[in-house]
Amino acid sequence: MEKPNYQKIYQDIINRNYPDKQKQTEKLLKKEMTALNVIKISEILNVNDTTENQKHKSYDLNSILEILNVQKLNNFTNIQVSEKFRISRNTVAKWKKIYG
Repeated sequence: MEKPNYQKIYQDIINRNYPDKQKQTEKLLKKEMTALNVIKISEILNVNDTTENQKHKSYDLNSILEILNVQKLNNFTNIQVSEKFRISRNTVAKWKKIYG
């Protein structure tokens, strides 16, 4: 199954609904779209809807490993990582058991 073209999707959404946020998302749209980049763009566009959208996040293996690497490099606790990336600390603990 092929991944959606998130760059095209978000570019269309920004042009149509959020032209004022073009500058904020410009650098992220030029990068390769990982799950973390998609979530960052989504957070920029939906500042008020963050609590409702928390349930619909999904992470690929590269994003999980990147989050765990950030934790290791910065000596973050599970709580600090969960606050930074807005995920459950139990999820972080589970990922550490499986991948770390």
